[in-house]
Amino acid sequence: MAQYNFISLCVGVWITAVILSINMDVSLGEQAVDCCLKVSHHPIPKRIVACYREQRKGEGCLISAVVFRTRKGRELCAPHDVDWVADVMNAVDARPMNKNRDELCSGMKG
Repeated sequence: MAQYNFISLCVGVWITAVILSINMDVSLGEQAVDCCLKVSHHPIPKRIVACYREQRKGEGCLISAVVFRTRKGRELCAPHDVDWVADVMNAVDARPMNKNRDELCSGMKG
């Protein structure tokens, strides 16, 4: 009788582990994050940048960066701690929002 209870317990634990692992895969899959894996140190011209968002290390990404979206829709990754990056961010913040920029930048945090 004790052997039957032990086997039932093992099967129950195994089924629970399978269910939990499936739930973990599904929940992690819903949190897709588009992260920069590296940054470029080449300055980006202010005139081509439409908007930006900040990526922080430890919030789902491996590195901290600023992600600039150009007027043509490309995303360029820059280091977060460089003077020219702050200058571009300030220039973008100083511009008035317009319909085209609003559509291009919807979904970005910055």
